[in-house]
Amino acid sequence: MAFPVYAGGMDISSSSRTGGKSMKFVPQVIAAKLFIIFSLVLGCQTITEMTRIESDKDAAISKAVKENFLKDKAVDLTDVNVRTTDGSVDLSGTVSSLEAREHAVKLAWRVAGVQAVVNHLEVKK
Repeated sequence: MAFPVYAGGMDISSSSRTGGKSMKFVPQVIAAKLFIIFSLVLGCQTITEMTRIESDKDAAISKAVKENFLKDKAVDLTDVNVRTTDGSVDLSGTVSSLEAREHAVKLAWRVAGVQAVVNHLEVKK
């Protein structure tokens, strides 16, 4: 049985057969594009956070927290990174124990001007 060929050379029989297969890939292509866009947006946001410059007040708070960590001999907090944004102190890095993690938070709260402490410290295994 022959199928009609329309002007423009498109054969209806071949388009119906291949159209079904290619349509199955459309959701995968859309998902891949959304994943790439989402990754780019998150990556740019992370880079912006990392490159944000501390104000003089925030830098003074970070310095005071670091000095408290160095003065305190109860636990080793030398691997703790401190970053302050609008009075919110962000602690990251590694510590030796859960007690050291909690102690770092307590020491950070002792500094004047601290509005919040965000604890991202990880305990070494």
